[in-house]
Parts: sequence; structure tokens; C-alpha cells
Amino acid sequence: MIEEEDIVERYEVVVVGAGPVGLSTALFLADRGVRVLVLDKRDPLSGPPRANTSMRTLELFRANGLGPVLDRVCWDGPPPLRSMFKDSAVGAVQNRAGMPDRYADRLAACSPVGIRRMMTQYEVQRMALEELRRLGGQIRFGVEFVGLTADAEEVRVQVIDADTGREHQVVSSYLVGADGSHSRVRNLLGIGVPDRQVAARLNTAFFRADLRRLLPESATDFCFVRNEQVYCTLLAKSAAGDHWSSHIMDYPGKPAELVQLSPEKTLSLLRAAIGDDTVPIDLIECNAWEAAFGIASELRHGRVFLAGDAAHVQSSAGGLGMNTGIQDGHNLAWKLATVLHGRADETLLDSYEPERRAAAEASLAVSQGMYGGGQAQQDTTQLYARLAADYLRAMMFYRYDSGAVLTDATAEVDVLDDQAVPGCRLPHRWLTNGGRQLSTLDIVGTQWTLLAGPNGAGWLTADTDGLDLQVRQITAAMLDGDSAVFTEMAGTEADGALLVRPDGFVAWRSCSLPVDPSDIVRSAVRTLLGYT
Repeated sequence: MIEEEDIVERYEVVVVGAGPVGLSTALFLADRGVRVLVLDKRDPLSGPPRANTSMRTLELFRANGLGPVLDRVCWDGPPPLRSMFKDSAVGAVQNRAGMPDRYADRLAACSPVGIRRMMTQYEVQRMALEELRRLGGQIRFGVEFVGLTADAEEVRVQVIDADTGREHQVVSSYLVGADGSHSRVRNLLGIGVPDRQVAARLNTAFFRADLRRLLPESATDFCFVRNEQVYCTLLAKSAAGDHWSSHIMDYPGKPAELVQLSPEKTLSLLRAAIGDDTVPIDLIECNAWEAAFGIASELRHGRVFLAGDAAHVQSSAGGLGMNTGIQDGHNLAWKLATVLHGRADETLLDSYEPERRAAAEASLAVSQGMYGGGQAQQDTTQLYARLAADYLRAMMFYRYDSGAVLTDATAEVDVLDDQAVPGCRLPHRWLTNGGRQLSTLDIVGTQWTLLAGPNGAGWLTADTDGLDLQVRQITAAMLDGDSAVFTEMAGTEADGALLVRPDGFVAWRSCSLPVDPSDIVRSAVRTLLGYT
């Protein structure tokens, strides 16, 4: 039995799992002054580069002041839903496919982040680790999470040190389970994934090879290779084009059950995909895994929350799995910080599950559509056209309906309609301020922000009564004298205002300046924070 004196650590939040979701969640928490500890039995930097980031994920890191790091680490890869088909890496391009132009143009203009910018899971973890340590967050590797008990006041976590075998406890106010698809946190809580379905069993190889000169199109197109020996992908995992991954989806004699490929068989299939046996291949590893789909029956159990693959699993088709998980952590982090710092009622945390379940459902729908279309060998151009709107919604334009939003519209939002809507992310517009260019997303940053229109100076004098809220105005000068840019974006009059949450989502809007802005703002914010 563990005695009270054996409790050596106490934190506000413990995160189990040091993958990209766990480390990003901890980073977002530490950035808001939360005392956070990350636990994992492995070193997160020991594996190869895997998943890639999306525009929305890079927006979140950019908002946290990591823009200079992103400029240094990111590179340009294929834009979303842009692919080519070849019979080998050295062969001629047989076909290209992409989403319809109106969707591609919408995506290209919707963010201050370039449509082709990306970084891998490995770089996300390395960046998050460095920043988390700088902010004072704590990380414990070489410790295994083995159990938890939670009550109305705290969570007690049991861990075992891998070197000494000693068991000890960590106490926290909240716990986040970001420990993957086989989550021990989820299993210990008895939370199932009732709708989980296995769509396929496949292998993914990670390797080093100098393929950029043989496959220059990989910088602009996601590459599929199909020939008599193998059906697979080839995706660059570095700016230099020397690190690669390949999803090996089919080959002659492929068994129905999950089978680990031998290094010899993996290299044979990779050579068939490349089409040039003289290219040296340094195989890092080849994983056997199941492409599964499903969402946990609960994303919150009292003081314990699930994020990432612990909360929802999906295949790699569409490339949104890791990104949806990182966005789980971002959504949860600002809410936990606000509650822990006494600036919101604990009922604010009730909004996590409905919001992130809606986002996960949108993400899984795209992944299932992409995978199903590929299995049916549907014409890829037609498939992308059918899924384009769903893809944009899942990556950038999903909508929240919860107690943390005061909605004024019930109709579904068209992803091509670039107007602010409560429950949706604030639209990006380039502004001019003091001779420099910045985005509307830069204006709001990571704080609660009342964003007033060009004629809305009256909002600036609103008495927020000690609420943690900044009031900013988009002036006519910032819009080069064209006030219509604000009214069309905000869906208000020029003296209206948008209330934007710390995650960049619009929580409420006022179409015009009321007689008593102080009263209406206080009422809206207190309602959103769970006080009324």
C-alpha cells in the first residue's frame, strides 16, 4: 500500500502519453501557466517521422508565439487532396487528381499559414518538448502509468519507474489520457469504443533514400504507386527528400490477417515501388497496423479527459488523425486553465465532449470516405470532388454547439461562405497595422477578445468588470478604408462586434452597438464561462 508520505509530486494537470497530442496538450497548458506533468515509458523522439501537420494545427502553434520556429522547421509539401498515380517512382505520371478549384482556392486563402506548409510528428514532438521545458512544464520518461483513482477533488496516478521498479503516486486536479488507441487510461475507466470497425490491415515502412531527384513531383503531389508487385504510397518526410514513408496497402499473396513484414520482404516491395534497384534504401522500421474507425463512448469521465487516439481512431486516409488530436488538446487546455485559475465555473469543462466529438465525427467521416473510395477504386478526381466540402469542414471549418457558444444561427454553414458564425473559427483577413501586415487571428491571439468594427469605438469603453477580456477594434485604416471588409466578414454592421474565445472560435456576436455595451458584454461572457 502506498502511504501519503510516498506522494512526491503534485500538479494541476497530468498528461499520460508523450506523443504529439500529449506533448502539444501539455505545451498549451504550460503556456497558460498551468503546472503540468507529462508521463511516458518511452522517449518520444526515438521513432521515425510519421504523420504530418495540417494548416489548422500550424495556426495553433503560430498563435502560441511559435511562428519563428515554424518558419525554420516547416517545409512545402503537397497541398491537401492533391495526388498523382505512377507505376513506379521513376515512371511517368499516369494521372493527377485534386479537389475542385473553388475548394482549393478557399483553402489557400483561409489562413495566414500557407496551404503547403507542413512538419512531421517528430518535429512537432521535438518543438513541443523544447518549448514545454522552457515554460517550466515537467516531463518524466521511463515511467509506466499503471493505475488511477479519481474523486470529486483530485486524481491519484500510480506509476512505476522502469529503472528502479519503484511505484509511486502523482496527484493532480485533472488528468488527460493521450496514450493512444490502446489507451490504458480509457480501459481503466471502463470506457469502450462501441462503434470501432477495422477497415484494413496494412504495413507502413519508414526509410531513408535519395528519391527527390527520382520523384521531384513528391513536393507537389501525394504519390500513389500501383504495379503488379505492389500498391503503396511514397511520401517525403523531410524538406531534403531523404526521409520517406510508404503505406503498403496490397501485394500478391497479402494475407487477410495482420502480419509483420520481414525486412527482406519490405525492401523487396519498396524496390518494386521505386523501380530502380540501384537506389540504396536504409530501412528504419516497418509497422503492421489496423486501419480502424471509432469514437470512445465518453471523452470525459469526471476529472479525466481523453484526447487523440485514446478518444477517437481513424485510418491515415485524409491525414487528419494526429491533427484532430492536437486540436482536442488545444480546446481542452484553455478551458482547464480558465477553470484552474478561478476565471470560470467548472461547468465550462462540460463543453469539451460535445465540441470535440463533433470535430472527431467530421474527421472520421472524411477518413472513411477517402478509404472507402480508394478500396472501391473510385475515380480519384470524382472522389475528391465528392469529399472536398467535408474535408474543408473537418480540417478548418467544423462547428461547435455547446454551452460555450451563444449561437444566433441554426442552419449548417457552407464551407465556401467565409463569414464569422458563432461556433466556428474566426475567419482570416489580412490587415495593415503600423505598416505591417497581420491577420485577424493575430489580433485576437489566445485571449478572450471582443473584436469591434470600424464604427464600434463605443465597445472600447465597455466596463468588463474584471473579466479576463481584451477589447480590440479593427479600424477603417487597418482595412485600407474599406469598412465593408469587416461587415462582410463579421456578418454585422460596421459598429457590431464579435466575441472570440481563446481558441479563435467565435462565441457570440452583436450586429450593432447597443445602448449599454457593458451590460451585454458582461452578461454574454458570464454565461459562456458558466456563471449563469
